[in-house]
Amino acid sequence: MTDACIRAVVESIHSSPTQAALGLLMSVPGASNTVLEAVVPYSRMSMIQLLAKIPAKYCSQQTADEMALLAYNRALKLSSPGSPVLGVGFTGSLATTRPKQGDHRFHLSTRTSDRHWASTVTLSKGLRSRDQEERVSSYFLLKVCDMYMYIIF
Repeated sequence: MTDACIRAVVESIHSSPTQAALGLLMSVPGASNTVLEAVVPYSRMSMIQLLAKIPAKYCSQQTADEMALLAYNRALKLSSPGSPVLGVGFTGSLATTRPKQGDHRFHLSTRTSDRHWASTVTLSKGLRSRDQEERVSSYFLLKVCDMYMYIIF
């Protein structure tokens, strides 16, 4: 995905009436029109406080689903009544400085008033750097959000 393509996708999302809680969208002007809030629970304690419990697994589809539902409910509270909102949950276990025992993967979940969508992507271990794995997961997240702008109406 080229930078111009990424920008076009983000601008497309910003130009829609749907509001989402995704930090990635803040890189293009117009974020204040669509991003209500972005919460990135990076540490275990942050995740525990967000979910109000200790998750069975921090990096799992279930955790991403719970995060999406929380984001959706929070977006409802922050938006104007009747506004369409999108909650997104994302967890990942990507390349790091130490060897990982499990797969490099990420889990994405989205929630609207009438739809729930979930996906798990497993990356080939050792094929990409951390930066490259972050790009793959970020592009995937952007494409899913862009797709939702056209599905929920």
